Amino acid sequence: MTNNAQNEFISKAKKEIEQRIKTETKTLKLLNTEKKELINAIQGYKNYHHELEHFIEDNAKDFKTTPEELPEYFKSNINDVYQSYVQIKQDAKEEIQTLQKYITHCKKETNTNQRTLKFYRSQYMDSDFFDECLPLVQIYQEKIEIYQENITLTEKTIKELEKIEKELEKWK
Repeated sequence: MTNNAQNEFISKAKKEIEQRIKTETKTLKLLNTEKKELINAIQGYKNYHHELEHFIEDNAKDFKTTPEELPEYFKSNINDVYQSYVQIKQDAKEEIQTLQKYITHCKKETNTNQRTLKFYRSQYMDSDFFDECLPLVQIYQEKIEIYQENITLTEKTIKELEKIEKELEKWK
């Protein structure tokens, strides 16, 4: 390879890396947003579960029934409230399924990013343009960490939804 051809190759490779850095930085921002949303969801579902427990206890007392008999009472006497809680239970089930798919997605992306990280790490170690590869190595490492954190946060979110679903198990 002539010196001119080699310089052109390196220049082209650097441009590709610069573009990849821009693209992956955007993805990293989206992942961080998803992480924040998951943290908020966990707290929101925790709070909702707590309120739901109080709703059931308070209404059982108010209507002189047990928490186990409350769904039947609402079904017979206040059907629209009953239907609302049946829908909440259904929504929780559907959200759990969506979150399980998200976990699968994160695991797949983690594996893909680990392979890509390995490639850029080797480029960083072995190439003439290793300085340009270092930011990509760092970005992929961070992406992998965030995907793993998001998996853990998603699992916690599912647990909170399962508590809500369990609280409403007799609301069929």
